[in-house]
Amino acid sequence: MSTKWNSQVLSKNGAANFGDLLKDEYSIILLQGKNVFGDLIYCYLKVAYPDVERLQLALQSNPSFTASDYGTVIAAGKGTPPDSVKSEIAATYRMFEEPRAMRPPPPLGAEKKAWDEY
Repeated sequence: MSTKWNSQVLSKNGAANFGDLLKDEYSIILLQGKNVFGDLIYCYLKVAYPDVERLQLALQSNPSFTASDYGTVIAAGKGTPPDSVKSEIAATYRMFEEPRAMRPPPPLGAEKKAWDEY
């Protein structure tokens, strides 16, 4: 048995236009690299979903692009983002929490300790 999908609910002509559907949605992306002087820099960029693919192509093909051409710079600086900036970004914008790495179970015969101590 097969199913025929229909996207007419999403558009008037029957072809789904996901760029229009998601035009008001965005993602916060942390970009890190080096400036023209060789300094390590970071930039939090608010990118509308329709522009994410354009940004990805620029990252792959143009090492010296201007981040603000692809979204709104909400924080930037030299080095790595300090904890205060990370906290402010996380409090202000919707953020996905980075998944914690899977840890192996404690060794057999080990004293019972809190899981986080391993």
